[in-house]
Amino acid sequence: MNQADNLRKMAWSARRKSFYISVSSGKGGVGKTNFSVNLAYLMCKMGKKVLLFDADLGLANVDIIINLTSKVNIKDFLEGKVGADSVLVKTDFGFDVVPASSGFVSLTKLKESDYDRLLDLFVKIDSSYDYVIFDTGAGIGENVIKFSSISDLQIVITQPEPTAVTDAYAFIKVVHNEFRLKNIYLVVNRAKTKSSGEQIYENLSSVLKKFIGVDLGFLGIIRECSEVGNSVRSQKPIVDINPDSVYSKDIVLVAKKILNLQIDRDKSLDMMNIFRGNL
Repeated sequence: MNQADNLRKMAWSARRKSFYISVSSGKGGVGKTNFSVNLAYLMCKMGKKVLLFDADLGLANVDIIINLTSKVNIKDFLEGKVGADSVLVKTDFGFDVVPASSGFVSLTKLKESDYDRLLDLFVKIDSSYDYVIFDTGAGIGENVIKFSSISDLQIVITQPEPTAVTDAYAFIKVVHNEFRLKNIYLVVNRAKTKSSGEQIYENLSSVLKKFIGVDLGFLGIIRECSEVGNSVRSQKPIVDINPDSVYSKDIVLVAKKILNLQIDRDKSLDMMNIFRGNL
């Protein structure tokens, strides 16, 4: 059984159908989860089957953003209390969610057997979704690296604040130098203007290229929008309740660019070995 299970995971690694996206940030408070939720919603509106995985396993946020009530979460799945079908929760917005569990320190550092069980989940759901989006925790934690390692596209969210840009640089440096992760793209959130956001990308891209040799991709700018707060308080995606807002118009452009990206997917076993092994 173990050999057959390993063969299935190797086949998933080499020929998986779903496209995996990690959404990360060097620091918290830059709008990462709100971005992930709205991106999942937009991709569904564009005809894609989407799963949003709350990968900040010990601090659930996705369910709060969309007022999702579920009797099960990832902790129940990892403990073997429920199967893959039960942990996939449908939402009113078209996409499915794997909910995290709030307030459990044990989920911030999983055992190797937990990561192996998560691989089982990905193998089982692979044919059911076009896109799987990981809303990871902030910073450079083990879980963040693990989920990033199996992603085809790494999206890093930052904002026009020195600490946020510096932490984004540090995050990209680690995932590139220590784990050789590729296909890293930047989104600048809360920019005052498009030109100011583009300047942040240009500066960060230049430094990364000069000192680390990273070719940083660019997905776009999301301008500061006062109506985002209202959507968070209403617990609905802003692109659903206010599609004409500045935020909605900007993230639509980002979503379209993601759908049109031609990514050279990593079909090696390195990413699976990083995910299953201890860092």
